[in-house]
Amino acid sequence: MQIYLYLASYILLIIGISIYLAKSSTAEDFLIGGRNRSGWTILFSKFAGAIGVSTLITYTGYAYKFGWGLFAMSIGSVIGYLLFAFWAAPKIKNLSIQGTFYTQGDLPAFVTGNKNTSLVTNIITVIVQFFWILLSLAGGAKVIEFFGLFSYNTSLMITASVVLIYVLFSGFKAVMITDIIQAIIIICFLGLLIFNMLELKELQTVLTTKTNENVELGSIIGLVLYGGLSVFGLADRYQLCYAAKDIQSLKKGLSLAIIPVLLVAFLLLIVGLYVYQQNNGLDPDTVFIFAMQNLITSTWIPLLIVLFFAGLMSTADTSVFAVSSHLILQSSEKEKVKSIRYATIITVIAAFISAHFWRSIVDITIVGAALRMTLSIAMIYVIRSKKNSGRFIASALGGVVGLLIGLVAFGPKPTIAITVILGSLLGLIYRSK
Repeated sequence: MQIYLYLASYILLIIGISIYLAKSSTAEDFLIGGRNRSGWTILFSKFAGAIGVSTLITYTGYAYKFGWGLFAMSIGSVIGYLLFAFWAAPKIKNLSIQGTFYTQGDLPAFVTGNKNTSLVTNIITVIVQFFWILLSLAGGAKVIEFFGLFSYNTSLMITASVVLIYVLFSGFKAVMITDIIQAIIIICFLGLLIFNMLELKELQTVLTTKTNENVELGSIIGLVLYGGLSVFGLADRYQLCYAAKDIQSLKKGLSLAIIPVLLVAFLLLIVGLYVYQQNNGLDPDTVFIFAMQNLITSTWIPLLIVLFFAGLMSTADTSVFAVSSHLILQSSEKEKVKSIRYATIITVIAAFISAHFWRSIVDITIVGAALRMTLSIAMIYVIRSKKNSGRFIASALGGVVGLLIGLVAFGPKPTIAITVILGSLLGLIYRSK
């Protein structure tokens, strides 16, 4: 009963906030957060959007397998966050002020003067973000089912419905404000769970634990490329740039967001190494769930479930809004709000149906992660104010072709990041008149 009380309280809190925000929200608030978001709001929204169910599972698995090598694979993320925050974000913000952008595709269309660039960008963006909705819904539902709280389909229905309700009410403003709450919950609950798992006197022993495997160079290169470049291909990063009140707030929020991300990585490192001490024969994909099931007392399970819901919704709501807003063609501001609401309903229903049949978290993660990089080089091209639309489109499509070739040649491994980048770079050779 305690589990249901905690979960119901969290859900009612999130929905209640979105309804309250809707009472005083304008169309611009719904579409892009009012373009007046502070640095702290940007920070928490960026962090919450980056930490989801897949992060909790995969980071813990990497820590269990590679130990401190987890941070060798995080180098790319640090580089990507800082490069985007201090170089790309100010340029994007300045251009968005001139062009009043709402979607990722608005940027290349404005720079190149060719609307086809917007169409290509938004189509790829919709596909990319849809995979992350699937990952959030399927991953969260499977974990909740594992603990016996609800069945997979019931978990799927609850999470999809909650996200649908609060995005429908307040749009992007709700996504950003609820991200603050979700980010705090993720950090606090994860810290409390780890504190409950081991005594402080054990911490030094855990941190000096060595695992049997080292990170391969190919994986490091692939993951560094992914961490450094994928940030340039994600729609929510651009929408955060449009939503910020000024460049200083934007740089502060995006750059400092790496700190809580690294904190979560460290906390998950502790979990991974502690589990390795207890049992070194597990499948890395099951380590986080094993830790939560076997290494903490049952009284902490309610907090664990809320942690998963927060992680699930923090990425699901961002991706749902990104998909629905990028499905909408040019229209008046009033019509955009109505159209996005309809698109949100269609998006969530499509994701619910897809997650019902496709439940493989690993497969969805691999395909989604590779897709995130397909637009990176093309977007860097236009951020540098390069205006040839042919090169932009060829680079974007080259990334997609590189992804397909990489999957066929190497299978679902981090090294396919290299083929995606090569395909994107080769596309820049083409130049339209």
